[in-house]
Amino acid sequence: MTANTEIWDKLKRVPPEHLKGFQRAGGFKGTAIKPMWTIHRMTEVFGPVGKAWGVDMPTFQIVNAGDEILVYCTVGVWLMSNPESNFGFKCQFYGVGGDKVRAMFGSGPRNDDEAFKKAYTDALTNALKMLGAGADVHMGLWNGSKYIDETPDSPPVMVSVAGTAGASKAAARPEYDALVKAIRNAASVNALKDWYQANVKAIDEMPPDFVDELRVEYNDRLSELKRGLAA
Repeated sequence: MTANTEIWDKLKRVPPEHLKGFQRAGGFKGTAIKPMWTIHRMTEVFGPVGKAWGVDMPTFQIVNAGDEILVYCTVGVWLMSNPESNFGFKCQFYGVGGDKVRAMFGSGPRNDDEAFKKAYTDALTNALKMLGAGADVHMGLWNGSKYIDETPDSPPVMVSVAGTAGASKAAARPEYDALVKAIRNAASVNALKDWYQANVKAIDEMPPDFVDELRVEYNDRLSELKRGLAA
């Protein structure tokens, strides 16, 4: 992780229970991320929508395409340049999504009264990709049943722990400091794996901010150890 990828690294990994496979007409198969996970994760990292991050009013465009009617949505998402204090200036980025209001099938036309909502959700999801939301899925690291960087011999990636909202940071600080020290002192990949398995319950009881910081420490140390094995 670098300073430039700090947000990306917090948003990139989606818990498997928030992924679902799909198949489109014509046989194309893929993996979809449940939209509410993305919004929930943004809220975990940046706080409630409207404070350090938010969404501008969407714009819609209707396109007549022969017998079909398409709708495209453009939405702007903003993030404060200093999200921890809710101050600074707004950093703006955009996403575009689309759907069919009227689609033609062999049995005739079908209208979709949720096409505008689907187009909006698609646009919002595409915008949040710019921050790294769900990036591991979009980059092909999910094979339909597991992440390909999680092999039986690898320590688990810290995706199953989110922390406990409302937990006291002051009370958790001594244990947090001890966990950070243990991560940094892990001498091997297996030692890091054993550390995680022994402490996952304690980690999950910590404030979410501390869990995010431990996740970064964990991933950084794991990368260092793997680089050492490859050298």
